[in-house]
Amino acid sequence: MESEITGCSIRDACGRVVSVWLIMLDNVPTVAMFVLGAVLVRMAWGSAAIAMVLYDLLAVVLFWRLICRHCAQFGSRACPCGYGVVAAKFFKKMEGGDFRKVFRRYIAIMYPCWFVPLAAGIHLLYSRFNKSALTIFIAFTVIAFILIPVISRLVGCKGCDLKDQCPWMRPGRASEAQP
Repeated sequence: MESEITGCSIRDACGRVVSVWLIMLDNVPTVAMFVLGAVLVRMAWGSAAIAMVLYDLLAVVLFWRLICRHCAQFGSRACPCGYGVVAAKFFKKMEGGDFRKVFRRYIAIMYPCWFVPLAAGIHLLYSRFNKSALTIFIAFTVIAFILIPVISRLVGCKGCDLKDQCPWMRPGRASEAQP
């Protein structure tokens, strides 16, 4: 939902305010991906699932600290995933940073959340194939590699003021960010 008011000094009244249901739509699949990923890691490598869950949580907090603080939506309800408000409770805004450059530099902290469970699932299906592992692997893959990107691009990021600066929305423009 966007406000029609422009040029005022009231925080969140002058710009986009993302509704709670959109924030949930953005975050519920991520939580499901983390849970299914931990299940796959548990099935493949036992107690390594504890490390996976801890890493997932750490990666989100690092995302807030390393990336969100450079975002123009930091501390506002304009953030499509709700991180802008949450991150502001724990960290201070960094002024003058190039959001696109910071995002590209630090987004790799999230990669293990996707690729460790993917590797665990492939290993599991290759070494100990069973229907439940296949079902969990398919669910994880669909959520992580199809549902989350589609929701981000078509819903959460659709009305974002920063999408022209964001490597997630404009990956083909990566060379423009480099000097």
